[in-house]
Amino acid sequence: MATILYIEDNLYNVQLVERLLLQRPDIQLLTSVQGSPGISIAQVRHPDLILLDVHLPDINGFEVLERLRLDASTANIPIVILSADATPGQIRRFRDAGANEYLTKPLDLKLLLSLIDNYLGDGDSSEVPAVES
Repeated sequence: MATILYIEDNLYNVQLVERLLLQRPDIQLLTSVQGSPGISIAQVRHPDLILLDVHLPDINGFEVLERLRLDASTANIPIVILSADATPGQIRRFRDAGANEYLTKPLDLKLLLSLIDNYLGDGDSSEVPAVES
């Protein structure tokens, strides 16, 4: 079973990803509403993929990304940034710091599912069921 860690403080966004992943019963979703506990979860559970929001209540997503990349136990976990900030400078900054992908909100659910399938190596992202947004 694959594991995804989603570090996101907006519960609506967490619920959206939970509903999306219902079609992937072989994926376990872990969540954290703050950055520091999210880092700890990643260090202990070693998820196969991390979805990371930029604006978190305790530390920002950039600091979370830096800490994860500096820790040998989490340095190679693929990280996909999910943010409403779509400025080229912001995207470049995160990519340069080691983010594997940067998706903007509102999320393109088909693209997100395709990325998940690509990083986890399974599934069929050709059809995305209706997920209320």
